Amino acid sequence: MKHARKNPRNGRGRRITAIAVTATVGLVGAVLIGVGARGEAPPPSPPASEAIADTPSAPPTTSPPPTAMPSATPTKTTTESSSKAPKPKPKPKQTQAPAPKPLKRSQPVRLQIPAIDVDTDLLNVGLKADGTIGVPPLDPDAPAGWYKRGPSPGEQGPAVLLGHVTATKDEGPAVFFKLGDLRKKDEISVTRADGKVAVFKVTQIIQTKKDAFSSAGTYANTDDAELRVITCGGPFDKATLRHEDNIVVHAKLVSTHPV
Repeated sequence: MKHARKNPRNGRGRRITAIAVTATVGLVGAVLIGVGARGEAPPPSPPASEAIADTPSAPPTTSPPPTAMPSATPTKTTTESSSKAPKPKPKPKQTQAPAPKPLKRSQPVRLQIPAIDVDTDLLNVGLKADGTIGVPPLDPDAPAGWYKRGPSPGEQGPAVLLGHVTATKDEGPAVFFKLGDLRKKDEISVTRADGKVAVFKVTQIIQTKKDAFSSAGTYANTDDAELRVITCGGPFDKATLRHEDNIVVHAKLVSTHPV
């Protein structure tokens, strides 16, 4: 089976980078931590038009008052022309397709994200003895991981997938190096052991400081089947040997089909 490391754009010269999620057993919340060594250049950040900061937005400003008031007594010409003018046809309402019914629980076995050339097996990660989440190996061809204590992809709730940004052996890009290149409406497909493929569409690409990582916004229960794809991003801090940010991709289930 092949793993994702195609067309590693701007990937040379990167150094070791890993991610981990610190969590307490039985809790949904977590904080993402990245570690590494001698890193020099960050992976891609989400496009400015797509990135959503994981912070409250500023309140809307009040619109200024109009500079001139319309005439209270329209002229005869205005009245006649307005009475004879055809009424505009109402625009048809755009209806959004309902979300597919969530699937039953099933082991995810493969992840494909065509927009960034990801095609990888999925291994299971759980909690380690110290309460942190396990991560995939740091080899250049290492697969992504599924947090097995959470929902499976396609099941109701936010299924969590994690992967490295860079690897150790060749100091090049790892499975999620180009995660920040994703855009809204890009597709993410997860093949499951039950013979079904769950297809998701990206709804948000969030880049946030690690110390401001929103556990509630990332891991809170949802009514529909959703996906969270997580890696490190942003500038690399040589003092702490980690990237300063996390990139969190949110996606919603839009369809399912047989393998």
